[in-house]
Amino acid sequence: MADQTSTQDFHVLIIGSGITGLVLAQALKKAGIRYSIFEKEASMNYRSNEWTMAIHWSLDRLESLLPADRFKNMMHISCNPAAPIEAGGKYPIIHGESGNMLVGVPYAKGLRVPRSKMRALCADGIDVQYGKNLIDVAFNETGRGVTAFFADGTAAHGSILVGADGPRSKVREFAMGSAAKASVSRFPIFHTNMTVTYNDSYKAQYVRQRFPTSYLALSDQSYHAFQSISSMPDGPDHPESWIFHMAMAWFAEDDGPATYKERLDLIREKAQTLAEPARSAFAWIPDETQVHKADISYWITQPWDNRQGRITLAGDAAHAMPPYRGQGLNHCICDISHLLAGIREVLEHGSTLQDTITSYEAELVPRGREEVKCSIENGYMLHDWDKVKQSPVFRNGFNPMDGHDKSAAPAAALVEERDTMIAAT
Repeated sequence: MADQTSTQDFHVLIIGSGITGLVLAQALKKAGIRYSIFEKEASMNYRSNEWTMAIHWSLDRLESLLPADRFKNMMHISCNPAAPIEAGGKYPIIHGESGNMLVGVPYAKGLRVPRSKMRALCADGIDVQYGKNLIDVAFNETGRGVTAFFADGTAAHGSILVGADGPRSKVREFAMGSAAKASVSRFPIFHTNMTVTYNDSYKAQYVRQRFPTSYLALSDQSYHAFQSISSMPDGPDHPESWIFHMAMAWFAEDDGPATYKERLDLIREKAQTLAEPARSAFAWIPDETQVHKADISYWITQPWDNRQGRITLAGDAAHAMPPYRGQGLNHCICDISHLLAGIREVLEHGSTLQDTITSYEAELVPRGREEVKCSIENGYMLHDWDKVKQSPVFRNGFNPMDGHDKSAAPAAALVEERDTMIAAT
């Protein structure tokens, strides 16, 4: 294979066209670095549910990664375009039964975006190869190059393969050496997600009156209720068309109600004890609403074999976490920022790919590991009324865990842990 430190010949293979993969593709394209991006699904939003996500401490990083015109359009896809990115504020967490504020979680700046619109914005100008289901990965014996093999009989050759293929990452199986070591653990919660349109101007305006963007209601019966405006298809002057993302979750060891109707009936029943606006927001959900059950799972980050810097992970593939501290997308963006900086070191300053990717992982692994553990802890505490105010989101807000948004990390310890894993494999 050609010299992998040549910009012309260096080629990044990205597996997965979720937001992580697409932002990485945009960043590489902006930097003039060759890439190819592959997605196993047939199209962008095939079999995808909608939800909303917060971007806060990673916003400056995102601005540096995206082309200027894409970042400029972030306000247009915002759940609440009337709330400026730079405004900051306090995210409302309320007591479900009284409606009183439990805490306002401060943030300096940020915005909430619907997943589908964020994905579409990041896909603009990116040639995603759909229908590419990864089945195998091979490494050149010279120590340079990697080949990805797909179920349709095609193959792709590159300098490095990046797994951005989500919580149940196939790439992680190859990096960890087995499906068992890469498998996720189930978080024991029954979590519902709904996309709701009230088709009624009064109802839509009423449920947003106190909290224009979103809120989290914590019940003293140990469950949470969440509501966010998702989008305004016909603009702010047509509330009847507004779309909301709503969720309700509680601890459960079984699979719970199996049908949309059964789930909606249970949600409406639980909402009866809530204060306004949450009570009406959930009671008014239209009968035809599809109440999806989200499979909440996690993978606690640990070192993997990067095969001399030729395979690595980013985003949920590297740190699949429960969504109960609003950190997932922010850490995905942070990963890409560090990974791009490392690739630039290879191409512009002659660093070796192996050293660069090992350094990237030495920062990512402890950061991801602590955040996953923190999100698990927070998930348990938010659904346990006796412990809710001890939770990390009350203590730390939305900030990354202390010291982990820095490049200084115990690299030697991580290398030793990784080498032990490789030897055991």
